[in-house]
Amino acid sequence: MSYRPRLRSAVIGACTAALLAGSGLLALPAQAASPQATAASVLRSTSSERTIDAFVQEYIYAVGASHSEGLSPEQVREKYLSKELDEALTTWGSDQQKNPIFRREESPKAFDRVETGQADGGAKVVTTYTWEDGTKSDVWFTVGVDSQIITGLTDPS
Repeated sequence: MSYRPRLRSAVIGACTAALLAGSGLLALPAQAASPQATAASVLRSTSSERTIDAFVQEYIYAVGASHSEGLSPEQVREKYLSKELDEALTTWGSDQQKNPIFRREESPKAFDRVETGQADGGAKVVTTYTWEDGTKSDVWFTVGVDSQIITGLTDPS
């Protein structure tokens, strides 16, 4: 009955291949919808860049009322921003009549980010928003290196 060991080996091999393929371990890094969102770039990003990615993505969903946990924009801001920054942005948004995170009334159609340096325990992450009309604008975030709390958001000088 030599067919049983071969059958067992074939079944184990097929199951292993299916598990590895399902987990993505056999797949080559695929190009995502955005050129910046490849698997390789995610692995190379800094923790501060990943914090900004998560914040901006969750905030876009919350503004569009499609957040997976049902969070409002205010709740997302509370989750990621220091209390002082959140209060300052609330004032800015009220004064400017614009969304304080996007610096415009609408949400961006895409965004990209890059950490440009660290100083005094904070990382500066420049985030570039791409708008529906194709224009782009930058916003500079400061993220606490240890806490990963966003402590600053400014327009380029």
